[in-house]
Parts: sequence; structure tokens; C-alpha cells
Amino acid sequence: MKLIDKNTFNCLYEEALSSERKRAHYLLHKSHADKVQRLLIAMVQNSFVEPHYHELATQWEMFLVIEGCIKVCLYDLDGNVIDSFVAGPEMDQSIVEFLPGDIHSVECITSKAMMLEVKEGPFHPETAKVSLSTS
Repeated sequence: MKLIDKNTFNCLYEEALSSERKRAHYLLHKSHADKVQRLLIAMVQNSFVEPHYHELATQWEMFLVIEGCIKVCLYDLDGNVIDSFVAGPEMDQSIVEFLPGDIHSVECITSKAMMLEVKEGPFHPETAKVSLSTS
């Protein structure tokens, strides 16, 4: 059994504060080879995941926002925002699932936010995502 406590959250937020990207990850799976990848992502305000997409048919991903709020934007191939919304436990949306090919960005808009990400493995860093600027 694995239990995640508030101390783990607090340590992740501290790590995110000192990170250049303003976020920190805590892997819940054992290896990148696992069939299901599960991780906590702690973000602090102004952490921004640039617009990107996942091109392989197995590269869906799902976020469950546990604390705070994130702004999610969806884009067309020209980089125009076609939809945006805020997700969080007190919002209309707290769970977001992206399909392969969905061009999206994520931004922490509260002082901190915690997300649980679930996606199909195995994870290969070289094919993990395609940045919109390099597609």
C-alpha cells in the first residue's frame, strides 16, 4: 500500500518553488516501462506547460486537479486558442482527459496546484510530446 500525505504535498510544493519550471513530479509507478504511468505534479503560480500534443495513438493523458486551479487552453495547428477553461476541485471541471493530437497547454493560476496525471505507458522521453512550435 502507498499513502500520500500532506507532508509529501508540501515537500513537492517546496521543490516546485525552487525549480526553474516551477513544478515538481512525484512518480507513483515503479519505472518508465510500466503499462500505466501515474504521477503527482505540483505546480506553483506561473508554471506554464507550453502548447504541445501527443502524436501516438496510445498517448492519451488524464489530469485530476486535487488542489488549486489550472488554466487549460486548446489550440489549432496554427497556434490559435480555440477553447480555454479553468479546472480545479471547486470548479465545474476537475478532471481533464486529452486525446492523442489534442494541442494543449496548462498553467497554474493559483498560488499552488496539485494534479494527479495518469497515462498509458511505457514512457519514452524521445516520443513523449511534440511542441506546437516544432510540429
